[in-house]
Amino acid sequence: MPAHSPIRHAGRAALALVICASLLLSPAGPVSAAPEPAASTADLDGDGIPDAWEANGYDADGDGVVDIDFPALGAHPHRKDIFVEMDEMPGLMASEAELDEIVQVFAHLPVRNPDGTRGISLHLDAGPLRSAKYNLGGGGTQIEHRNLDGGIRDVVTLRGENSDPNRKGLFHYMVWADSYGTGSSSGIAWLNGREFLVTVGPRFWGQASSAVRVGTFIHEFGHNLGLGHGGDDSLNYKPNYFSVMNYRYQLTGVPKPGGKRYRGYSMRVFGPLDESALNEQKGIGGTAKGYEAVFKTGGKLRKGRADLPLDFDGDGVISESPVSVDLNGDGKLSVLTGPNDMALLRFQATAGARGLDRSSRDSHEEHLEEEPNELTAEIAREMNAIP
Repeated sequence: MPAHSPIRHAGRAALALVICASLLLSPAGPVSAAPEPAASTADLDGDGIPDAWEANGYDADGDGVVDIDFPALGAHPHRKDIFVEMDEMPGLMASEAELDEIVQVFAHLPVRNPDGTRGISLHLDAGPLRSAKYNLGGGGTQIEHRNLDGGIRDVVTLRGENSDPNRKGLFHYMVWADSYGTGSSSGIAWLNGREFLVTVGPRFWGQASSAVRVGTFIHEFGHNLGLGHGGDDSLNYKPNYFSVMNYRYQLTGVPKPGGKRYRGYSMRVFGPLDESALNEQKGIGGTAKGYEAVFKTGGKLRKGRADLPLDFDGDGVISESPVSVDLNGDGKLSVLTGPNDMALLRFQATAGARGLDRSSRDSHEEHLEEEPNELTAEIAREMNAIP
């Protein structure tokens, strides 16, 4: 899965460009007017939401009444928090168990917090459509069932129609929908933005499994958090990039020995693969212990323990000499990196010195780039990820 551009998934790797949005400056008041008191923007945990707001709530209009009660919503000033408001086309909201799995993926990420804990507290708002722990008072609007012809820009419009504007720079917003545009892409998102879309609905995807729904949500959300299809680049299908941002692992999860699957982001750096001189005896390398690498050569999908020897060229022999193989199928021989997503994550909540930063990139999509998901239902079937 662009910078505030949608990421489609259809067959080619989308470029992820980070584009700075222009700032909006409030007009200056009369010279004699007393300066507006500045809100404290201290943010010890670095999640973009000021500590004072996480401890006491956010008074958006300065009338003395809290408009977003962050403490009641579960925020903590010393632990990273991310909030996502979710709407749906009827019947497409993730199940309670799927939401639990998504939250747990973030809770187990090896991200340090000032309170000594690790992980990110992900707060999902499905409104009254799910239990109280997922009802944060704003999500759950049912959108008319239709194809979203405008893609991510339709999501921006829906946010404007259905979401509290006080949440704009502080919450991500997404829709569980059926389809968008002219194809069967699984979703679209802004890169380094705050809106995304999951479209694995019945029109093209049939009865999508929980693995497909969970993996696609985390994938599209990852674009919002600054991750490309190759982590820090746009190269897709890298067998040594063990992340759901990789199309190879988005729908099925990253395979692990024993049959388990990991449906999150990469948590360490994995050895590079020089496609012009691959060492079959080394495989991916020792840092990949605990994962299985998946790659396609000779028209056949292959899998093996990533830290053990791998038959990259598919000739049935572990060669002692380097071999040359286009492992990610892009028609080039490149050096494929396996970056650590934890070093690349970017928190998108934005607060200015005088309150909410009204220059939120969400309202200036002309400065953003879309990250369409080029992983279509057709490709998913070729990968045997869906029936």
